[in-house]
Amino acid sequence: MIGDIIELHEKHLATAQKIIEIVKQKFPLGNSQKIAIGIAGESGSGKSVTAYAIQKVLEREKVKSLVLQMDDYFRLPPKSNHENRLKSLENVGIHEVNLGKLSQNINDFKKGTLEIEKPLVNYNENSVSTEKIEISEYSVIIVEGTYILDLEGFDFKIFIDRNYKDTYENRMKRNRDEQSDFVEKVLEIEHQIIRNFKNNTDLILGKNYELVNPNL
Repeated sequence: MIGDIIELHEKHLATAQKIIEIVKQKFPLGNSQKIAIGIAGESGSGKSVTAYAIQKVLEREKVKSLVLQMDDYFRLPPKSNHENRLKSLENVGIHEVNLGKLSQNINDFKKGTLEIEKPLVNYNENSVSTEKIEISEYSVIIVEGTYILDLEGFDFKIFIDRNYKDTYENRMKRNRDEQSDFVEKVLEIEHQIIRNFKNNTDLILGKNYELVNPNL
């Protein structure tokens, strides 16, 4: 997403290094096999920073990876989507996102397709365009988003176990969530959906960004 702000700190890289060590026990990274890693959690939980920290660690190990953000796959651009939610809270949920397109991009990557076409959100301009990405050189795809574990096709799944109340400070720092009772209602709806993904993961990160339940 154009306009997103990602700040990597040493704790993120340290956790990412531990994650990669676990992944390497299951998959030989850097060979011909294409690996898909999914990272789910609530707004502000650290999905994006975890994805880019993993990408950085893989880069150090000479493994090329591509990050896909679910935010690019919303059917409406950010401000328009918010206005749609204001019309009715029934507009909040998985149906807001074109998960079919995201699933297609993941599957095309794993099949060895040379190029994918994906949506691209510009947060500040409130617009959605498309971009083509040449993907043949990448060995790993890292997908992050609230609802992405509703999809099949991931080889390794991570859940960040921090709810919207835990992540309030992070959300405010990113300047993407206004403070209002309405937004908190939206996040509670998302919370009820997302919490169901927790038991379908390979690794859980806790409230302090620690590895609390690696299912090895």
